[in-house]
Amino acid sequence: MIHQMPDSDLDTIRSSYAALNRGDPQGALEALHRDATWQERAELPGSDAFEGRAAIEEFLIGFLEQWDVFHQQVESMVRKGDRVLVNIKMTAVGAESGAEVNAHYGHVWTMRDGLGERVDAYYDLSRALADLEEPGAG
Repeated sequence: MIHQMPDSDLDTIRSSYAALNRGDPQGALEALHRDATWQERAELPGSDAFEGRAAIEEFLIGFLEQWDVFHQQVESMVRKGDRVLVNIKMTAVGAESGAEVNAHYGHVWTMRDGLGERVDAYYDLSRALADLEEPGAG
């Protein structure tokens, strides 16, 4: 039986992105279990998995340092069982290059007891949707 994810789980996910927009990676991590996994599913080389809050925090701090301006907007969320696809629009300005970046990507969160136990990050939204529909397909 597939249970319906409570709205509070969606609020928890939204609060994580709001914290990152404030430059607060520790606040963003409050949405994750201590033993959570963050998996970069990039089509690019060097995609990696980060195990546990400390490793994820180090990754997020390094990511945020690349930008002078950074903002993620949650454009939509699609629930399926204990998983949710977050469709994100990022606008940012590179710290060294000054280049403006506008990108769309997706994160698939797997929730357990009101917190994220896994986040799979995709740069291809169709792959993120495929993973939501059939885990491991992306």
